[in-house]
Amino acid sequence: MKEAWYFSVILLMLGIFAGFSSMVTPTSAFAVNIPPQWDFPTREFVVDSNGLHLNLKEAFFDPDDDPLSFSVSPSAGISAGIDKETLVVLADKDGEITITASDGKMQVSKTIMIHVK
Repeated sequence: MKEAWYFSVILLMLGIFAGFSSMVTPTSAFAVNIPPQWDFPTREFVVDSNGLHLNLKEAFFDPDDDPLSFSVSPSAGISAGIDKETLVVLADKDGEITITASDGKMQVSKTIMIHVK
C-alpha cells in the first residue's frame, strides 16, 4: 500500500513539473521587460550659437536591446526636436528639456538642464 502512495505522489509531482516546464519554453517564457536607462555622464548641457546635438542612442540604452523611440518636451525659450536619433537644441535662455525614451512596452523620462553660453 505504501508503494502505491509513493507512486501516486511521484506521478503528481512529475505532472506539476511538466506543467511548469511548459511555462518557461522560449515561446511562452516569463519575459520581464526592463525599461530604457539613461547612460550619460551628465544632465547639464551648454548650448552655444551652433546649438546642441546629442546622440540619444549614446545617452539611453535598453537592457533588453529593444529598439528605442524618443520624444522631447522643452521649457519656454528652448526649441528642441529629434532628427533621427539626435536631439537638436537651440536656446535663448536657460531651461530644461524632458526627454522620453520608449522601448514600445515601457518608457522612462529624464530631465536635462540647458545653459546658454
